[in-house]
Amino acid sequence: MSRSIIESGMTFGSFVDNDLFEFIVRNGSGKPAIIFVEAKRSVPRESDLFFAEIRLKMIHALTVWFTAVCGRQEKLNNLIPDNLKQAEHLKLPIKMCLVIPEVPDQYLIPLSDKFRQFLRAERMIWAIGYSDISVLNASRAKKYGLIGRDCIA
Repeated sequence: MSRSIIESGMTFGSFVDNDLFEFIVRNGSGKPAIIFVEAKRSVPRESDLFFAEIRLKMIHALTVWFTAVCGRQEKLNNLIPDNLKQAEHLKLPIKMCLVIPEVPDQYLIPLSDKFRQFLRAERMIWAIGYSDISVLNASRAKKYGLIGRDCIA
């Protein structure tokens, strides 16, 4: 079975149920990876607090997933699908995507750079590639395979 997620006015998916836990997705097409997704409608003018909050959500999701796969959170064992809880998946590349639907293309690079700055320590600790942390708009998220054709909910 497959499932979609409606978040911040966009419809994400359709994802295979066995590849999705909340908004952690195992990308099975192309090069496999574990993708952590956060969606927001816009970026406030004072963005430091905004990026700090997104960072905290991403790190909590990463930590919960990792500890569950390692067997430290037995309560989550039955909730996490098979394609996300196999120990070998802990070695897959980790990607962190913040999707903001209406951001013009010319702002994606500076916003991605700022997002990466907030996750600088985590990039080193978790061996996350610099380009594996990004801010996407709706059209880029479509190309990335995160949202379908009719992305606006």
